[in-house]
Amino acid sequence: MGIKDQTIMMGAEIGSEMKPHLTQAHAQWKQFLKKDDLAIDATCGNGQDTLFLTDLCEVVGLDIQPAAIQQTRERLHKKGQEAQLFLHPHEQIDTLPLPRAPRLIVYNLGYLPGGDKTRTTMTETTLISVKKGLTLLAPDGAVSITCYPGHTEGAREEQALEQWAASLPKDQWLVCHHKWLNRLDAPSWLWISAITNGSTDYTETI
Repeated sequence: MGIKDQTIMMGAEIGSEMKPHLTQAHAQWKQFLKKDDLAIDATCGNGQDTLFLTDLCEVVGLDIQPAAIQQTRERLHKKGQEAQLFLHPHEQIDTLPLPRAPRLIVYNLGYLPGGDKTRTTMTETTLISVKKGLTLLAPDGAVSITCYPGHTEGAREEQALEQWAASLPKDQWLVCHHKWLNRLDAPSWLWISAITNGSTDYTETI
């Protein structure tokens, strides 16, 4: 096996130059969403995820920083894509004027790339937002959360989210946390999806 060999993870090819957490998340969103769905990007940042989602369905995006909304708007414009954008705190996600229930809510936590690293998402407000987010979802909806434990608040945030997600009723939610066990500071990805009649029961023995 050479250093250029790749590992297959969740149907996506992951090379050493890739970002496995984002690759996994994007692959899951692409498989999960349909054109008539609504997705919310609750942390627009530089607009990368917002842009990706606009290829899949209708998108509402929000961020608390004006620079993030501006960067997202410019990125979408360059690609000829559109999304409804709001300068809005994600802990007030339940006050957004939504056209219908979202099937997916996306969180990419941490700070704005290239921005002030002291302005980061906070554990308390993130927990408020994701808890409210679950109540907004369509019956077969899901929440996707990318965590960044490489800084102090990000580590607190990941731990709190993991503990909260693990406590969700197992007859209502499927919860999976993808993380590198020997890279504790590496980003991780949390997927929470509502259980419906067609959901796979991953507790069944093979």
